[in-house]
Amino acid sequence: MAFHLGCLRALDDLGVLSKVSVLSSVSGGSVIAALYAYNDESFAEFELRVQTLLRKGLVGGIAHQTLFSPETPKIVAAQLTSGICAAVGRLVRLGGSALALAGADRESIGQFTQRFQAPFPRFASRSTAFERHLRKRVFGELTVNQVARKGLDVVLNATELSTGTAFRFGSQETGTWRYGRLAGAPPHVSKAVAASACFPGLLPSFDEFMDFEKDGKKTRHRVMLTDGGIYDNLGITCLLPGRSAEFSTNVSDIDFIIACDAGQGMPSGTARPYLWSSRMLMTVNTIHRRTHSLSYDLLHRMKDTGQIKGFLLPYLGQIDERLPYISDDLVRRHETFDYPTDFSPMKEIDIERLGLRGEQLTKLLFDHYQPNF
Repeated sequence: MAFHLGCLRALDDLGVLSKVSVLSSVSGGSVIAALYAYNDESFAEFELRVQTLLRKGLVGGIAHQTLFSPETPKIVAAQLTSGICAAVGRLVRLGGSALALAGADRESIGQFTQRFQAPFPRFASRSTAFERHLRKRVFGELTVNQVARKGLDVVLNATELSTGTAFRFGSQETGTWRYGRLAGAPPHVSKAVAASACFPGLLPSFDEFMDFEKDGKKTRHRVMLTDGGIYDNLGITCLLPGRSAEFSTNVSDIDFIIACDAGQGMPSGTARPYLWSSRMLMTVNTIHRRTHSLSYDLLHRMKDTGQIKGFLLPYLGQIDERLPYISDDLVRRHETFDYPTDFSPMKEIDIERLGLRGEQLTKLLFDHYQPNF
């Protein structure tokens, strides 16, 4: 969020921000995207509001809503229920494995054990507490269709885990191509932001039944929503040229993409993933970095084939020596590289340093690649 604030500050200074027609975001970027899109205040007021939120953090609010709110008994009950179901499910699967070894029919065993895999939606959790805090303290009762910035469409991207697809909360419409468009009233901004920023390592997925419309038919499905960065960490798949509104939500006509990436970039190489947990973490990070690279390649291909006029990629983890040039006052990569990605309160110096790097990189790239934008 701090890095993105600097990128937006640069776009505002350059007179570009007011020309943006679609704002697409994932993960923590959805918090700042919604703060900007759903309040028609001056940039200075917006910046002050973001900085205040960064200084306070969101961890305290999530903890309070988890432990000391009317929802607390529901969260405890949901945790107990899920724990019991998980334990029963493990026992049943172990029994099924034994039966399979004994020669029992595998298909029948699979149908039986399937009944014990997450049978009940997680009706309350730390994630619903996160959404509750955002609604009470940040976004109120605003819904995703109530964008305050004139001429701006908003897409807050989440991931639907059951189908492994993108789930997009949009100012135009909300849904996923597998199930269709969400029926009924537009979702609250707080729900869209919480789902998009629901990092699975820290927060459980939103787990609930939703009503959809597709091809003139209404259906009801259980969906499990988590961080949008799992599916697309740049948030650009919803902007791809040539998408059909028949199969995809929030289709827009885009000719230039500014992809602000707060990823830390290439690892230092000092890690030694020896134990199981460190191996798994490095495996996930490697897959994540690879999908990042594919997204960068996609941007280049779209530009080279004329599908878009161009793109810019202000990147927190950018290796400084590969920049077109380096200004004397540039906040260097090593000064921000190890900053953690979480919702903890931030020190003023860290907000300033991360934000300034975002501003400097964005202006540098515009100056070199798009001086007459």
